[in-house]
Amino acid sequence: MTKIIEKKEKQYAETKKNTPSLDKLAQLTPNLKNSGLETLTKRAKAKHFTNSYTKVLASLKSPLQKSYNNTIYGCCTSLIQQEDKITSKYCNNRWCIVCNRIRTAKMINEYYPILTELKDKHFVTLTVPNIPGVLLRWQIKDMIKKTQLIVKQIRKTKELKGLRKLECTYNPFTRHFHPHFHFVVEGEHIAKEIVQRWLKMNPEANIKAQDIRSADDGTMIELFKYFSKIISKDTIHVKSLDKIFISMRGLRVYQPLGIKKVSEDIEELQAEVFDVNKMEAIWNWLEHDWYNIDTGESLTNYSPNELILRLIKNICL
Repeated sequence: MTKIIEKKEKQYAETKKNTPSLDKLAQLTPNLKNSGLETLTKRAKAKHFTNSYTKVLASLKSPLQKSYNNTIYGCCTSLIQQEDKITSKYCNNRWCIVCNRIRTAKMINEYYPILTELKDKHFVTLTVPNIPGVLLRWQIKDMIKKTQLIVKQIRKTKELKGLRKLECTYNPFTRHFHPHFHFVVEGEHIAKEIVQRWLKMNPEANIKAQDIRSADDGTMIELFKYFSKIISKDTIHVKSLDKIFISMRGLRVYQPLGIKKVSEDIEELQAEVFDVNKMEAIWNWLEHDWYNIDTGESLTNYSPNELILRLIKNICL
C-alpha cells in the first residue's frame, strides 16, 4: 500500500516539477536519508494515513468497530525510547499500513529464500467472475475449499511445493468484488494442472482470466504486496473495504504448499533499534507525529504533503 502512495507521489511530483514542492519531507535535513529517523518518518506517514480512513471505518458501526478503534488508539500511539531502542505496541490488523509493512517484510524474509530455491517456478492466477458484496465471504470460503481440494488431488500422484495467496479488489463502477488467488509453484506441469482443475470446478470462470507465467524475482515479490488495495482510482471506498475485511475475518491470506509455514501475525510489542539520538523518552502520537511528553518536541517533523491531503479528502463511503 505504501508503495502505491509513493508511486503516486512520484507521478504527482512530475506534474509539479516546475513549481515549488509542497512535500515537507523534502525540507528535512539531508542526514535523514538512510537513517533511523527516515524509517520513523515513513512510519509516521503510515500511521497518519491509516488513522484517516480507519476513523471513518470505525464510524460505520461495523462488527469490526472495536478492532478499528484499536488501530486508531492502540497501534503505535506511544513509543518508549531507551537509548537507541524504541518499543511500541502494534494492532496486527490487515487495514493498518504500519502493521502491513512489518508483516510484508516478515513474509518476504521468511518465504522468499525458500521460494527462490524452487526449480522451474511459475506464477499462477486463479479467478472467478466478480460478485456483489453479499456473496463475498461465501465465495472466498468456497474458493479456499476448492484450492484445498485441488492441492489434495495433485498430491496423490505428484509433489507440490509453493505458496498460495488470497487477494480481493473492488470495482467502484460495478460495485462488485474480485476475490482471486496467486500461486508460486514448482513446475509448469503443476501450474497447468492447477488451472485445469480450477476450471473444471468453476465452469463459470473465464479461461482467459486464468494466467500462468514464469516466475522471476519481480513476480515473486508481487506475491507479498497488499491483500486488498486501500486506494482505488485515487479514492478510498470505506464501506467496500469494511466488507472485504469482514469477509476475510479469521481466514488466512497465505497458505504454504509443501514448505515451512510462517505465521501472518506480528508480535504485539516490538523493540527496535534505530539510528537516532540516544535518550530516555516517551513519545505520544498527536495528529501526524509523536511528541515528547516532557519537552513537547516532535520526533520526525513529518507533515502530510498535498497528495496525502488530497487522498484523505477523497475518502468516501
